[in-house]
This record gives sequence, structure tokens and C-alpha cells, in this order.
Amino acid sequence: MGRERLFLGVDLGTSGIRIGALDEAGRRRTVVAHPWPRGQSLTPAAWLRHTLQLITHISRRRPSAEIAAIAIDGTSGTVFLCHPSSGRPLTPVLAYNDGRASAEASALAAAGLRAGPASGPYGGPAKLLWLIRHYPQAAVLTAQGPWLAGMLARCHRVMDAHNALKLGFDGHWSEALVRAPTSPYLGSVVPAGTPLAPLHRDLARRLGLRVPPLIVAGTTDSTAAFLALGPLPQGSGVSSLGSTLVLKIESPQPVLVAESGIYSHRLAHTWLVGGASNSGAAVLAHYFDRAALLRLSAELPLVQDTELHYYPLLKPGERFPINDPKLAPRLTPRPSDDRLFLQGLFEGLAAVEARGYALLTAHGAPRLERVVTTGGGAGNAAWRMIRERVLGVPVSTISDRPAALGAARLARLGWMAQH
Repeated sequence: MGRERLFLGVDLGTSGIRIGALDEAGRRRTVVAHPWPRGQSLTPAAWLRHTLQLITHISRRRPSAEIAAIAIDGTSGTVFLCHPSSGRPLTPVLAYNDGRASAEASALAAAGLRAGPASGPYGGPAKLLWLIRHYPQAAVLTAQGPWLAGMLARCHRVMDAHNALKLGFDGHWSEALVRAPTSPYLGSVVPAGTPLAPLHRDLARRLGLRVPPLIVAGTTDSTAAFLALGPLPQGSGVSSLGSTLVLKIESPQPVLVAESGIYSHRLAHTWLVGGASNSGAAVLAHYFDRAALLRLSAELPLVQDTELHYYPLLKPGERFPINDPKLAPRLTPRPSDDRLFLQGLFEGLAAVEARGYALLTAHGAPRLERVVTTGGGAGNAAWRMIRERVLGVPVSTISDRPAALGAARLARLGWMAQH
């Protein structure tokens, strides 16, 4: 009998890193995780170090198994410049919700250069111009997942199409990038799930792996979360309640509405239509620690709406369903009763979610029939009840299906394509 083959998915989240493993039949084998130490969520060296540590942990836990392939997902729109040969980061990492490139976005818009879903200060073109302006050295534009894949496979000028979408690629690099002085910074783009190269032999030896696993082009974190769920009925929206709120629904055709922050990822023969808000559970964590959140959630009256009409943001700027880099948070008045304040936050988040799905449908996505919830906030029963009331459709939770397992599905598909 041959050795068991494992397919690993690496999920670079905002709170930590997870690696999930599937076997050759697609069955879950293990998931391991490590929270980011303070200040390391945007540190490329930490991404690589903890990835290698967790791979070593899995390898030692399952010594009779062979790690056949690895794919990586990360937050889309988290970008920086790296050395084209070594991959060494040459600039700070600009996170997905970093809006500092507003002047560059305005300049691109004034020049009549459109970048589709990558428009605005959160998009790749504006961020790339900001990086070039402040760090004008020879480099290549990269994102969180593609950089880590490049470090594992020693190929630093390749990016998956899902991550590239927010950087201005939609079948080809956008006019905004071609006409700007950015061509030397742009690499090649391949479909998610494309085999790249084996794990570099030096790293394979370091990890004690007899056969270097195949590195496969990955995806974004929200798309990996969708893939982790498996097939869903038509009309199923998937809401990821992480630090930010991400909505997706499968569609037979793409929907692209840059001015509203709507984008589409190709997935085999269908499309994932969605949008990502800057609102999300990070706002809850800012005001309540975990113990208080659990205690207060259990005490919410829930008998009627608070009518506080919050728009929960930690700082000005929104991407979807309102694409406005200057949109101010709306978090007042604050009741003296923390229970009412928390319920108001839940209602505000649910309103953003409902507005997002309505916007997707208005622009051609399938009508919402039900919502499946993933992410750290998925298990909060009070929040789910409020969301069900506001959304007007059944809301269910699929727990313990981390995005890492969706990336592992891509790794498995990429390996199968070569075998």
C-alpha cells in the first residue's frame, strides 16, 4: 500500500494562520492554527516562518503521509513590492483596507483611467503608484498569498487571477496600469489552481520532506472560504463574518460594478459575485472583549429594533456596498446600556449585509434564497437572529469549515491536473 497523500491549504487570515489538510479523496484530515503575535499580521517574514513551522508540525504528526501539494489563500488587496529574484520585501505592506493612496486614485480617475473592481484608493493601481512614488526601486508587485507561494516555489513574478483582480487584472492588465509607468512592476497571471513548481529543494530538505510537494496557485481568503463549503443550492449567499464582512453568491455570469465595489471571480464554469465591506467583527472586538461579547449577546432583549441605525466602521472609508473612501463611521448615540449598544452594532452590521446582497441582485446576481455563514462571528446566535430578521431569508451556520480547507481543495485539483 502506498503512502497517504495530503493536500495542504494555507490560510493567511487577519488574526492568524491556519493550515488544513485533505486526503486524496478530498476528506478532511487535520487543521492546525497559530495566532499572529502582536504586530505580525502584516509581516512577510512571519508569514513564511509560521507556515514552515505548521507544515513541519503536520509532517511530524503524520509521518507516514506524503505532502503532495500546497496552495495558499490570503486577503485580497494586501500588497507590497518585492525583489523580483529573491522575493525580499522592499516596501511596507499595504493592507486591503489601507486607503492612503487617495491622491493616486484621484489622479488615475482624473486621467480617465478606469481599473474596474480595482478602482479607488483600496485598489491595486493606486496602491502601486503610491509604492512606486515612495520606494522607486526595481521590484515586482505582489500580494499576500502569491508572495508566500513565490517564496515556497522560488517564482516571484507569478500571481493567481483571483488576487490579481483587485490589482487591475481582468483577463489583461488594466489600462490604468499599462498607461502608467508600472509595466516593469507587473508579473504574469495564471488561473487559481494552476500548478506552479515543486517546493524548493532547500526548503524541502529543511522540512524533512522526501518528495517536494507541488506549489499550486491559490486564491483570496473569501473565495477559499466559499470553496471550503462544498456545493451549495442555487441562490445561496455566503457571508463571511470575520474582521471584515465579505459576501459571495454563485452566478452563471460575472457582475462587475466598480463604482459599487462589486467584483467577480471565475471559478471553473461559474462565477463568484461579491463584495467586501470594511465593516465587520473587528468593530465588535474594538468595543467588547470575547467574554463581554458572549455575556451580553446572551442578554440581548431582541424583542424590537433599537432604531440606532449605525454604520459600524473603525475609521472613515468603505468599499462595499458603498464605495466611498471618506465614508464616516456612524456609531452614535451610544446608549448607557451596553446590551443596547451591542444590539445596535449587530443591527448595523446586518443592514450593511442586507444592502450588499440587494445591490448584488440589482446588478444581475441570482436572487438571494438563503444565507450560509462562516467566519468567527458565525456562531453568535443573537447576531444570527438579527440577521435573519433583517435579511428576510433563512440564515444557517456551517462551523468548522475553515478557509484553509478551501485552499487545500485547490491544491488537490492542481495536483490532479498533473497526474
